[in-house]
Amino acid sequence: MPMFECPHCNQPTLTFKQKLLAAKWVDVICPSCGGRSCAYPALLVVLYFCYTWDVMLFGYLTVHEASVLYLGVMIGGWLILELFGLSLPLARMKPKLSAPHSGSTAK
Repeated sequence: MPMFECPHCNQPTLTFKQKLLAAKWVDVICPSCGGRSCAYPALLVVLYFCYTWDVMLFGYLTVHEASVLYLGVMIGGWLILELFGLSLPLARMKPKLSAPHSGSTAK
C-alpha cells in the first residue's frame, strides 16, 4: 500500500484513503505525530473549478448531442482530476485550540 509523507514529521504514515480525502476538503491527522494537515485550499479551488467545468461542459454535450461519447470523456476527465488530487501537496495546520472556559472568574 502506498504511503504518503506527513508534512509535520516527514514520515510516510498517511494512507491512500487519507490522501484521497485531503483532496475532498477533509483534514488529515497523522497517526504517528498527531499533526493536522490538509491540501492547499487555493489548489483545491482550481481543482473543483475543473470538476465543475468537466461536468457542465461534457454533461451538456452528452444531452445536447445525444452522444454517449461525451459521457465517457466526462468520466475520463473526472478520473484524471482524481489522480491530480492525489498529487496535491499537503499543508501543515496549527493544532486545534481548546475552547475557553465559560465559567472563568478573571476580570
